[in-house]
Amino acid sequence: MKRNIFILIPLALLALTALPAAAEDMPMIMPMDGKAVTESHQGKGTINSVDAKAGKINLTHGPIASLDWPGMTMDFDVQDKASLTKLKPGQKVTFQLIEARKGKYVISEITVVK
Repeated sequence: MKRNIFILIPLALLALTALPAAAEDMPMIMPMDGKAVTESHQGKGTINSVDAKAGKINLTHGPIASLDWPGMTMDFDVQDKASLTKLKPGQKVTFQLIEARKGKYVISEITVVK
């Protein structure tokens, strides 16, 4: 019996040291709704124009550190076109960006700052 313990302990230690490497190879866990968890990035800016019909907004935003973006003026597509109906040029907003496809960011949430 003692001989088995001396064999099992090194095997157990070997298995434990392999766990971190194996975890990196595991697939991303999907939520129950089937949508992948997407990293979001927060920004603050001012609305320049809104095209609710096209689902686009033009913003001048400050730096977005998580994307390593400087402040700039740019057009964004918006996930929910209905969220644009009450927005007007000149309003200050906070917004969340998600990467819809490689290098293409869209606004997933937008809120007027009071």
